[in-house]
Amino acid sequence: MIWDINIRIFHFLLIFFIIFTIVTAKLNLLFFHQFLGSSLLGLIIFRIYWGICGSHYSKFKNFFYSFNDIKLFLKGTDVSKGGHDVLASLSIFSFYFVIIALSVSGLFSSDDITFDGLLAFITPDLTSIWTKVHNIFHYIIYFLIFIHIIAVLIYQLFKKKSIINQMIDGKSRDKEVQIYIIPKSSIYIGFFVLIICTFLPPLIVYINIY
Repeated sequence: MIWDINIRIFHFLLIFFIIFTIVTAKLNLLFFHQFLGSSLLGLIIFRIYWGICGSHYSKFKNFFYSFNDIKLFLKGTDVSKGGHDVLASLSIFSFYFVIIALSVSGLFSSDDITFDGLLAFITPDLTSIWTKVHNIFHYIIYFLIFIHIIAVLIYQLFKKKSIINQMIDGKSRDKEVQIYIIPKSSIYIGFFVLIICTFLPPLIVYINIY
């Protein structure tokens, strides 16, 4: 198994919250939108933690590629470290950066009518800038989602990598990939951190509203 249960739960929670964050924004349900957005930020905080303390293939150091690695990859050299390849790595870090940008800018944004972000009062003179940043990045995440779906379909259907199956059961279909065992205690701690990071941010938002 290369993908532990925590990274798989994180992945599906991320999909869930991204979808419903977009839906609530399009339906102008900004009251619910702020809770979902704060959970997304919490999930990225968990991922940073798990990228340092998690299982082998979940750690950032094991799928972070240098500029030299990227150049070699573009020349056709296999520089994969067994988990995410270069393109997947770039896609993941791009997603995380854009989600952070959206979540943080949303906290300081306002629609100038009925809704203000939780922290909009801190930088009232910059609210319009934060709002523009938020609006720009939501188009960027649409682009990333589109590219991600296309890439998944290519790897799943044409390259026969079964990456959807891997994310469901955690098992690699590559017999040459080395398997690393992570202690159950670490998994339990990681799951606890995941739950806290998912539900504490919207709770903080709720407490500050009421």
